[in-house]
Amino acid sequence: MNDDTIIKVCAPTQQVSGVGDLALSLMEGVGRSDFQDRLTHSLKRHIAIDAGLMLLYRRDAAPKILFNDWRTDRGLSDIRAYLQGPYRMDPFYRLALDNGDDGLYRLRQIDPSFDRSQYYRDYYRHSGLHDEFNVFIGIDADTKIAISLARRHAHAAFSGEDQDFLQNAAPLISMAVLRHYRDLRPEGLGDDGSPLQSALAQAVRNFGRSLLTDRECQVAQMILRGYSVKGAAEKLGISPATVKLHRRNLYAKLDITSQTALFSLFIDAVSSASNAFEDPLATYLSPAGALRPH
Repeated sequence: MNDDTIIKVCAPTQQVSGVGDLALSLMEGVGRSDFQDRLTHSLKRHIAIDAGLMLLYRRDAAPKILFNDWRTDRGLSDIRAYLQGPYRMDPFYRLALDNGDDGLYRLRQIDPSFDRSQYYRDYYRHSGLHDEFNVFIGIDADTKIAISLARRHAHAAFSGEDQDFLQNAAPLISMAVLRHYRDLRPEGLGDDGSPLQSALAQAVRNFGRSLLTDRECQVAQMILRGYSVKGAAEKLGISPATVKLHRRNLYAKLDITSQTALFSLFIDAVSSASNAFEDPLATYLSPAGALRPH
């Protein structure tokens, strides 16, 4: 494959409102035995997905299926057939192990002539799928996790809005996957998630109180909940310009530059917090009083 055919999906400039909700949903799943199912379910609340698959790619080894929700024309036989050899021709597999950067990729962008390839003729066209994204998460130099999200012919291809959402969500998905597999800690909670949801809501309310002003905390909460600048301004009864000012100030104090970085910092901080009733950042600070490298 020529280098110039490998086109990584460009990051959108528009922030997507559902990412805040997704971040909290991902936090609920980290460390649980049903993490993969929760991740897919969280994504499906925001975007229509016909076939979801999580694969572990290791160099010189067949892929390992970590999770599948693979509703294709041939069902599970599709996966068994894939693992028997066609995976070697899969553009995603080849890119993932050819030092492809972590992030979001779309099938028709990494291989524009895909529908004329042997892989398409021998395998893919029988699956009933016609549009697919992968999120790559590097574990080490020879190992990647790939999360495949696909649409069947019966449904329209992913829209530009879908792509924007996935681009914004990809860093959060990556962070949650890495934390889960590095720090797997079954929580022993029952099926009722309400105590955890309550704790997460409390964590959002307390986030940053040891470092930010009251108004900066309020703006941070609005961002974490997915509000736009205009929406946050209306909710707080202040002007959009004032929201932007507080956002700039809180970003500077937290040493971040984007909404995605704020979500990632929140998830990292909550994951290391001792309880939900204190500022999660209080236990995330280094002994020297500075934020850990992020």
